[in-house]
Amino acid sequence: MFRALLLSVLSVSTGVGAQQQPPSGDELHSMYCVEVIRAEIDLQRHLISASDAAAGNAITPAVRQQWIDTSAELLQGLAKLEAVRYRLQAYMLPRIRALDSFALATAMRQGEADFQASKIVADRCAAECNSAQAATQPPQACSASCGDKATLSRVSACDKPTWLPP
Repeated sequence: MFRALLLSVLSVSTGVGAQQQPPSGDELHSMYCVEVIRAEIDLQRHLISASDAAAGNAITPAVRQQWIDTSAELLQGLAKLEAVRYRLQAYMLPRIRALDSFALATAMRQGEADFQASKIVADRCAAECNSAQAATQPPQACSASCGDKATLSRVSACDKPTWLPP
């Protein structure tokens, strides 16, 4: 819903005569993170659905319980992500109309691109670190040595938006 509201505000605010100011670094960071967190929430919901399906298809009660526990953990993670999204939206909604919509849209596109890039890196690292070759390395050493640390840092910083007021 926020995304639809944002898109309508951005399209209305690009009209002739609109006095828009450049967004601050915190505002751009927030819009970037709105998109990252939206994508993380979508992924989390997909994982919850898959975990629930696996629990329903489990062969033994022990395996079923493992999947139920996994779903519970994923639901807790989803609740945290939704709380972060709410904070970001509450911060940005009163500001959006006065800000340069092109800059905000650019920040959102960058958030989406970085999330997709981080997902690709995470998938590749998981495959590399789970391979027979990497079995001799501790898991932390393998995962620390693969990936684009700058992109991963930007994306993961969205989980704890310390720049927002309490």
